[in-house]
Amino acid sequence: MGRYFSDVVEKAIEDLYYCYDNDRAKQAADRLAVAVEEHEDKDACYFLACCYLGTHYNWTYHPFEEDEEAAYRLLGKGISLGSAAAVLGALRMNMLTPEYQELMTFSSVKEAWEVIYEKAQDGCQVCQYMIGNTYYYLDVIEIQDKRESQFDSEEAWDRWRQEQMEKSVPWFEKAFMGGMGLAGRNLCDYYKKGRGVLIPSDPDKAMEVIRQGADRGYPDWMYALGSRLFFDQDRKDEGFSWALRAAQQGYLLALDIVGDGYRMGDVAERNFTYALECYEKNVAYGGDAYAYDRAGEMYFLGQGTPQDYAKAVEYMEQAYALRDEESGDLDKLGLCYLMGYGCDQNVERGKQFLEQGEDSWYKNYGLGMMYTQGMGVAKDIEKGIGYLRAAGDFEPAKKELSRYKKGFFGGWKRI
Repeated sequence: MGRYFSDVVEKAIEDLYYCYDNDRAKQAADRLAVAVEEHEDKDACYFLACCYLGTHYNWTYHPFEEDEEAAYRLLGKGISLGSAAAVLGALRMNMLTPEYQELMTFSSVKEAWEVIYEKAQDGCQVCQYMIGNTYYYLDVIEIQDKRESQFDSEEAWDRWRQEQMEKSVPWFEKAFMGGMGLAGRNLCDYYKKGRGVLIPSDPDKAMEVIRQGADRGYPDWMYALGSRLFFDQDRKDEGFSWALRAAQQGYLLALDIVGDGYRMGDVAERNFTYALECYEKNVAYGGDAYAYDRAGEMYFLGQGTPQDYAKAVEYMEQAYALRDEESGDLDKLGLCYLMGYGCDQNVERGKQFLEQGEDSWYKNYGLGMMYTQGMGVAKDIEKGIGYLRAAGDFEPAKKELSRYKKGFFGGWKRI
């Protein structure tokens, strides 16, 4: 029997939370499933349920499919078998229904909390993280059966809640420093975002947490530090180095920075082919608008690959969808639709994207073509010429400008 849980569960915790290895994580989940089915291991139910609850309970590139229904069933079984972890987990996940409360072998949620609290005090990092969450998310209100009416004033109620949130910090710190990278998320958010009006933000402390996580070799924190250094602080060499280390440990988002380094050639020898490979590794996983945008741009320009407008449109459309229709590389996408590059020509869609996109050679060239030729707008050659001139050294714009000259009375005409 392990120190805090069964041997199977303790080994699973090590493989799920103290490393970032998908093979080990899958094997851990398989062992937990056996422990649940063949041995009715109460705590195995809880930790297996967490595997099915997405990235909030796992690292970003974990190998598990989300299945809330399976997680709910496992929590119920764990609760009925007497798992204190399952009780607190269900409370945190808003799954502690009245039906599940009737299944509890504890007299109250507080009694279950005290079981986990004792293990946290004794040094169990995953329990320290769980206790930290009960304070951070104010689950202690329900655990301790507190109500605002029990306090003398609204200020006293706010002060008590603030004190509870503050108690989360040492628990998160112990778990984070003890080897549980996941615990750093809420610790960092505590400082980065604050907690409403009760806890002010402290960006410097948030950066300190990020640096601590990177120094400890957690890939998500190496990426977080690399991203801030590379994009926000213009310390590209240092940021690239951290991102490269994170990417080598399988943190795919870091490949965006690695790709940028090789594409721009400012922190590594320029290599368009390798840069595109980095972006497309991220694209293959899905969900990262930046990678879709950059890969689309490279197909649009023919960097590291033969120019392929159809592929460019495919990738840039995906980036647009992932951003919930916010702007991205809409100048290039708009130009493709306006001119029919790699897609069926759609002047209205091209106009929409060009007008939404950021100022660039491509946007100005597209708008210039729209107004000089009356594509989706009233023809206005003078206005179009202004846009074409704003496109600077963009060769298609220069070529188009050469087709116009001013007449004797000052008006523009196509020659």
